[in-house]
Amino acid sequence: MIPEFNIDSWFFNEPACSQSDISGILFNEEYANDADYEKFDNAVAEWWDGLTYEEKLAIYKRETGVLA
Repeated sequence: MIPEFNIDSWFFNEPACSQSDISGILFNEEYANDADYEKFDNAVAEWWDGLTYEEKLAIYKRETGVLA
C-alpha cells in the first residue's frame, strides 16, 4: 500500500501541463500570468483533495505504470 502522502506529493510535483491532463482542468501556460497560475493551482488542489484515496491511487497507477 502506498501512503496517501506519497501519492499527493507525486501529483503536486507534476508539471502544470501534466496536472492539467490528469485533472481535465484546462491551463494554457503560454499565455498565463501569476494570477492564472494561482487560479489553476487552487482549482487543481481542490479537485485533487476531493478525490478518495482509491481514486488517487488509481490515477497514480495509471499515470506511472506502477502496479502497487
